[in-house]
Parts: sequence; structure tokens; C-alpha cells
Amino acid sequence: MVRIVHADLPRSEKGNDPNDHRDDPGYLARMRLIVPKLDPPSRERLFITDEELGRAELTPKCIVENHLYADLAQRVAPGGTGKTTLTIWEAIHIVLGIDLYGCKVVNPGWVLIITAEDRRERLVARLRMIMDAMELSPSQRLKVMRGVLPWDVTGEQAKLVQEMDGNLMLTKLPDQIIETYASDPPVLVEIDPLVSFGAAEQRVNDNEQALVSAARRIVNGLDCCVRFTHHTGKANAREKSIDQYSGRGGSALPDGSRMTIVLQTWSPNDPGPKPPETLEITPTSSVTVYARPKLSYCPPNLPLIWIKREGYEFTWMTDIQRPPEMAKRERADQLARFLRSELNAERYHTKNSVREQTSALGMSQRQIREAVEELFVANRLMLRPMPESLRHGRRTEYLCPMEDTYV
Repeated sequence: MVRIVHADLPRSEKGNDPNDHRDDPGYLARMRLIVPKLDPPSRERLFITDEELGRAELTPKCIVENHLYADLAQRVAPGGTGKTTLTIWEAIHIVLGIDLYGCKVVNPGWVLIITAEDRRERLVARLRMIMDAMELSPSQRLKVMRGVLPWDVTGEQAKLVQEMDGNLMLTKLPDQIIETYASDPPVLVEIDPLVSFGAAEQRVNDNEQALVSAARRIVNGLDCCVRFTHHTGKANAREKSIDQYSGRGGSALPDGSRMTIVLQTWSPNDPGPKPPETLEITPTSSVTVYARPKLSYCPPNLPLIWIKREGYEFTWMTDIQRPPEMAKRERADQLARFLRSELNAERYHTKNSVREQTSALGMSQRQIREAVEELFVANRLMLRPMPESLRHGRRTEYLCPMEDTYV
């Protein structure tokens, strides 16, 4: 691949700006070369035939049911979540056709992992450790060794997108991938990390949209899933957000992706969702929240997946889904019990102070606020005058569960 270096040139003695390309025949020739001509088809060529109408499918080829399809995907996670090791563990399931997170592998096949971050040797070593932990048979190990294939491009200029004369263009790499593997295509191409394959993060959405176009070119050429591994922004990592816009950068990639997976680490002190009690957590285990905020070809509101890792052994469980109203009542009951316990310890909470108890309650501030409102509506909570010694400023009333109005 040719490395393109752009530099501004000084003006000539005549005052002409050599960076103005409008009258440069060489520039115009280059643009005709790198920007392919695209002729809009006639209206008649766009007519839908009965045959096309009959064979059109609502979803692309399914690889893993309710999880992966032959389209563009992104997996977003902060550093240190073990996303690359998890990628290998998932790839083993896809190669062997083993159910993944309880989802059927509909089209098993080989997986190409293009890595610009970890050397091939490290990935192969992790693969060995995972196979040992899974206790695979010799025939299964051989199939995995021929099916989970890392391509190490660390230190190389392996770009899917490049900048040329101020324009973001696709490189030859997408077409080279298609040509190389067309006769025996993978079902999944993992590209890790996204930032190593783009052109310039200064033009965030333009860069992401160009990467989306490159990935779709590979998808169309190989009829496979292309999944970018992407890092979260620093603020999202601290807040542990799990929505589709948790990745760093702009909105072009999450909007253009048809599947978005978000990983976040979990600790017992975190507010918000808690893992199922049946997921036995030990001092040596780590727990990851595996959210699926956007899966265009799947039912909405899929439950969280909780992944426990011990060394190179993975255990997973899904959230027990309850009707929203039931979950809302349970949070209100929990808040009432908490306030009662705090009153017994002579700690008096206001509406403001209780919203800060996210760690103690395991709820977000929004959920606490909703639980307070629920208790008021149900006549299970009232405001009582704050003890004289504790009054200051606006702190004149405290939250008192109705069962404890005698306090």
C-alpha cells in the first residue's frame, strides 16, 4: 500500500496557491482514478420483478440466532475488559457450532481475526488456554486450529480508509480481503481495534462512515458478518453506560451498524443492574455485563448477559426478565425497607440525600426517584418534620415510610 503524505506548499512568486486543485490537471486525473464513476440506473431497471419480490428476505444470513448476522456489527468495551479473549472464546463456539449464550449457531464456519493490537503468538496462546479450559477433544481442537485464524497486522499500515487530497477514500484492503477469501469465505471477520484501521479521528463521523462503507463492501463480497472492536469513550467508561452510543467518537458507526454489543466490567459496589444470584462469584473471578442495545434483526429488549471469568474459563447467565411493573414495585419495596432501616439507625433522608444512595440501593438515581414517586402515589411514604437538631437550610423534612409514622 502507498503511504499518502499531505503537505501544504508555499505560494509561488506570482502569488498562485499550489494547494488550490481546481485547475490542476494532475489532481483531476487522480480524482477520476480514485473516485469510481457511478451511473444511476434507469427507472425501468429499478422495477421490482415477481421473482425478486418472492425471494426477498427480511434478514441477511443468520450466523448465530438472535445474535450475529451477515452484516456490520460493533463490539464496544473499555480497555481491560478482556474483549479479545472473549472474541476467541466466542469464535470457538461459532467454528464448532456450539450454542453461544443459549443461541443456536445456525451457520457455523471459520472466523478471521484481523488484529492490529495483539501479536499472533499471544492470541494463539490464549486460544490454547481456552481450549484446555473447555476440555475439547482432539478432533475439536484440530477443527478450532483450522477455523479460528488470527492475521497479525501489528506495526503495519493496514488501513481500510485513507485520506487523499482532503478526501477519505477506501484503500485496496477491502477488495484484497474479498479476493483472497472469496472461494472459502469466513462467516465472521473480526477487526480489532477500529482505531487502527481508520484514516483520521479529527474528522470523526466522516472517518466512521468511510469505515462503515469499507465493512459493507466486505459483507457484500463475502456474505459474512464484519465486526469492529471499538473502545468506549472515557466518560462512558467511568459511567459504565451500555447504550448503543457508548463507543468513543461520533454517531456514524453506531447508526450504521446493524448489531451493537457493549461490554462493561461489574463490581459489587456498582449501582444499577446486579447479576443473578445463581452466578456464583468468587474473589478470583471477574464479571462482565454483556449488553445488546441494538440488534436490528432480533426481538427488542433482549436481557443482559452476565459473564463470569475464572482464568480462561467462562460461565454465563442471562438476566431473569420480569414485567416492568413488577420490577418497579420491587424497587419501591426495597426503598421502603432501606428508609425504615435508616430511621432505626437515626439517619434521616430527604429526597435529595436518598438519590445519592445508588451504591447502597443498587439503583440508578432515576430508579430511586421513580421509587420515591411510587411510594408517594401508593400512600406508603410521607414527609415529616426533621428533628430540630438536624434542621438546616432547606433540610426541614425527611422521608418517612407510612408504617413508621410513629417515629
